Amino acid sequence: MIFLDTNIFLRYFEQDDEDMAKDTERLFKRIINGKIACFTNSMVIMEIIWVLEKYYEWEKEEVCENIELILNTPNIRIAERSTIKSAIEIYKDMNIDFIDSYNYTYIKANNDSQIYSYDRHYDRLNKSRGNIERLAP
Repeated sequence: MIFLDTNIFLRYFEQDDEDMAKDTERLFKRIINGKIACFTNSMVIMEIIWVLEKYYEWEKEEVCENIELILNTPNIRIAERSTIKSAIEIYKDMNIDFIDSYNYTYIKANNDSQIYSYDRHYDRLNKSRGNIERLAP
């Protein structure tokens, strides 16, 4: 298994360097065809989202579509795939950042129900989706 770093996905999505874009396209074809098995993690996914939104100024919908593309690519193992998928759904539907939606789904995935935070996004999540209580220290 070979780890896929953030910049591999960014070069594929952004296509801002022609040679790198072609190289990453060939790499993903090999991965999809099962010639290479790869893995990545939630930190890479979070960094991709941040860079696409903040640096490249992509719209949320386009970012989510591309993250879903990663999540559905065969032969890429992703730790916490189901948590990330749930977080993307919440992120698409609500006016909160991805990290908060990820933390919410992570808490639920770990069968917990409380968070210490000053961030009121969790109150809105609790009203719309339930199960998480925000506590102030």
